[in-house]
Amino acid sequence: MDEMKMVKELRNTMPEMPSSVEDTVRRGLRGLAAGDRPADRGRAARRPSRRFALRAGLAGALVAAAGVGGVVALPDGGGPVPGTSPALRLVSATELGDRAAEAAERLPYKPPSPKQWIYTRFVTASGFDMNRPWEGVDPKGRETVEQWERADGKAGAEIHAGKLQVTDYTANGDQSDEKRPAFHPGNYHTLPTDPDALLRRITAEVGPNDPQGVFDTMSRILEHPLPPKLRAAVYRALPKVSGVGAERDVPDAAGRRGVAFARTDHLGDRRSIVLDPATYRYLGTRHAVARTRTDKVGDRTVTYRAGTVLGWYAHLDQGIVDRPGRRS
Repeated sequence: MDEMKMVKELRNTMPEMPSSVEDTVRRGLRGLAAGDRPADRGRAARRPSRRFALRAGLAGALVAAAGVGGVVALPDGGGPVPGTSPALRLVSATELGDRAAEAAERLPYKPPSPKQWIYTRFVTASGFDMNRPWEGVDPKGRETVEQWERADGKAGAEIHAGKLQVTDYTANGDQSDEKRPAFHPGNYHTLPTDPDALLRRITAEVGPNDPQGVFDTMSRILEHPLPPKLRAAVYRALPKVSGVGAERDVPDAAGRRGVAFARTDHLGDRRSIVLDPATYRYLGTRHAVARTRTDKVGDRTVTYRAGTVLGWYAHLDQGIVDRPGRRS
């Protein structure tokens, strides 16, 4: 078995591992393998098996590699690493989904009336230029936004230049009722709370050949207040979407670090849904380039470099209010 190959496969959505780090990891794994010497066999009953030692060493190698390559994208499967905190024991999207669902099911919830409003305050990274998307956002720039959305999904509001602007989604125009997402606060109550049924429902709407679209739809749903059973179903359905894994130590736009569901699309862009590592509360999303690629923009060739952040969103506050413009 080539343990170094296993390390590379587990890191296949991350930037290239420097050769110096690769050498260090390889020496550590060889050292673990060499530990099964004849003179040690008498102590076999008192020490872990070679397979367990290699597994633990592999986990340690991944943690060390994370220090130079960013977050560790972990595939679905495997068991916990002994002696670590709950967040560091995370090894699969399924485990993350179950933990987050159990936490969601314990949350208190009072559904808003149809004419009440959902108030959300969030922060995003600024500086994105639609004419130069390969440059991403400004890693240090931030913009705080306040939005209101009517609980029946029929209207929204936002503060622009210090003034509250209300939009009727059922009126004609660019933001008419037909332009809204298929799933919104006005119809969340119609969604099934069984994870498999929920996945089938969203897939039927988005399309069977668009797992990234399914992932993004679930991400948008999580931005709103939800009945506990529906939020739990989303968390348990996410690991069932093709290509979804788990990440550790993912930063959000507010500077908090969490665990995340993550998926890398066919272009090499990774989208992450970030949760608090202790409470599994929804924190926000991150969109970054996982693999360097080139693309054509008009008559020029541009490069999207690995690590470039394309979008960053962090949830700061949310509540139910009686009218737009109110915060409590």
